[in-house]
Amino acid sequence: MNYRSSMNAPAAESEHSPETYWQERWKEQRLARLAVPRTGSPDSFWNNKKRLSDHFIRNLDSGRKDAEERIATMGIRDGSRVLDIGAGTGVLSVPLAAHGCDVVAVEPGEAMRDALVLYEKQQQVRPVTIIPKRWEDVTPEELGAPFDIVIASYSLMITDIGDAIRKMQAVCTGQVHLYWFLTQPYTAILNTALWPKVHGAEFPGEPTADCLWQMLYAMGIPANLAVEASCEPAYFPSVDDAANDFCKRLDCTTPEQERAVREYCGTSLAKTERGYCVAGEALGAHIWWNVNSSCTSRNR
Repeated sequence: MNYRSSMNAPAAESEHSPETYWQERWKEQRLARLAVPRTGSPDSFWNNKKRLSDHFIRNLDSGRKDAEERIATMGIRDGSRVLDIGAGTGVLSVPLAAHGCDVVAVEPGEAMRDALVLYEKQQQVRPVTIIPKRWEDVTPEELGAPFDIVIASYSLMITDIGDAIRKMQAVCTGQVHLYWFLTQPYTAILNTALWPKVHGAEFPGEPTADCLWQMLYAMGIPANLAVEASCEPAYFPSVDDAANDFCKRLDCTTPEQERAVREYCGTSLAKTERGYCVAGEALGAHIWWNVNSSCTSRNR
């Protein structure tokens, strides 16, 4: 469906054009998120092999069905040339390679890349070409021939989002598919609830898909948007297991901080058949468009 958020940029509140307004809004929210003290480096999180094993790698096989459904939803044909930005452990790259696709995966995290290679070998698929860089640092020249499909699935931890989108457009002759948070993800729900209690500061959350869609519209890109379930929460066998994980995630160093986390876990976690998890509903958005149908920026 086509979607336009009701959250419009009041001209009186910004000297920016509509296009740059939404780009700057995304940038400001990302910078606010990155400026939160004691959250640690994103690279240190994604390169933590134990955390990857606990929350990602052990779920690759069970997530294969979801990956196949997503590939079918995107309408990707066997043998397509596909660019997977922020490919992670290969949750999409490896199944795409199994369909005979020529896959190039951009992934800066060493532990993630190692997991992708292991998954690739286990599935005995054609090799995935891996570029060990952030998308911001990749040049179109090193990617080779244009792509039929470009995907960025919950990997838009990018500050200059406008530049990132323009580069995707430049290397694609078919469709671009973005998946991002329509509401705050489970990790942000957790941090919003606990960061003030643990560290005495508010947690700003992530920029969401409504901002992303508005920016695309202002850029002259007629994107579609479909609402879907976001990334699943992490499930834990017990409240204590959840509390131990959250204490590490929140960088707790004192008994008072750990006590606040355990009190939250004891009263606020949801108990499900799969274990304990952060309560609430997190929604995602699948945004896609045909590159050839986009037009020159409305503001140029």
